[in-house]
Amino acid sequence: MAKKTGVPEKPTNKPVKESAPATFSLCVPSTIISSCNARNLEQVTNVAYQVAKAASTFQVAEIVVIDIPPKRTEAVAAAVRLEGNTGNTKVKFGPDESDPVPQSAAKQSALRDSEDLDSNGLLFATLLQYFVAPPYLTKAVFRQSKYNKKFKYAEKLPKLSNLPFMNNNRVGDHFREGLTTPKHTPKVQKRGKKTSVTKLKVTKYVNIGKETPLELEGKEVPVNVRVTVDLKNKKIVSPKVAYGDSGSKSTFGYYVRLAKLITAVFTELSFPQGYSDSIFINANDYFTNGPDTSLAAASTVTRGNVLLVVGKLDDFLRSFSRETIEGVSDLTDMFDSELKIPAGMRVEDAVMVGLAKLQ
Repeated sequence: MAKKTGVPEKPTNKPVKESAPATFSLCVPSTIISSCNARNLEQVTNVAYQVAKAASTFQVAEIVVIDIPPKRTEAVAAAVRLEGNTGNTKVKFGPDESDPVPQSAAKQSALRDSEDLDSNGLLFATLLQYFVAPPYLTKAVFRQSKYNKKFKYAEKLPKLSNLPFMNNNRVGDHFREGLTTPKHTPKVQKRGKKTSVTKLKVTKYVNIGKETPLELEGKEVPVNVRVTVDLKNKKIVSPKVAYGDSGSKSTFGYYVRLAKLITAVFTELSFPQGYSDSIFINANDYFTNGPDTSLAAASTVTRGNVLLVVGKLDDFLRSFSRETIEGVSDLTDMFDSELKIPAGMRVEDAVMVGLAKLQ
């Protein structure tokens, strides 16, 4: 039943938070969870959580994970042969080359549990999405994801307290995150044929983590869409109305996308007006033997949509070499400036430091 006209809306709490004048987008390479940085699923999860926490703290609107092709190099295993009663035995050593590691543990490190790494970029992006999904929606949101069994460590980590729907601040009394869902799927019986199922494309029902879905008043909305619901008036509102701020594509928290090429970072962006600045932060370069960018020094950002690209320059060069960009002869031509941080810092640490320095 449509909502009666002329009926005044019930009052709701007004948010105290306001949108920042500058909006940040973050780009990190898939090598952030390479075997050099993360040896198993637990470490991969912790890296993703650290990036998610920094992004939610500094109100990052968008995170882009760029898929970096692997290097064609062979890893040389450190091993010695020891004489024993049963003949030669191969013994593997840990990363510090000091203490022997049991064969089973060495295999686990080499294969990284052989359970989670068919695609570094897609796995990392999925974990980032998991951390901004309310706990009561994770099963519904990731039900069809091939990574829905990779959250065994993520579900044990603390919720991101900077997200208003993740803490006990009474926001849930007025607004709640939900997932639109069909009430039922009608079956259509055709003469002489088997019963066919008609999938509904619009709905008035929202899964808000309660025993029964919330029925909206007014127009129907598309199915399987993340929304913010005004519980008092039973209608969908923007995150800005509910929380005082919104990210890319009218989401709260950050929006995640996966880029296969370096050009996709700049051409498939979520902001129609584009990026106002692109700032590079060289990270994960332990020996600082990469090429000098000769870029201008970045300063504090006060406005605009700013893209922050964090990672090792060599990794981005591998992606850049996969395509030809008209009018761009060097990767650094795609950046406006560079923010200097202490050399050798890991990407996930550089994200927090970079965002803090630019505020």
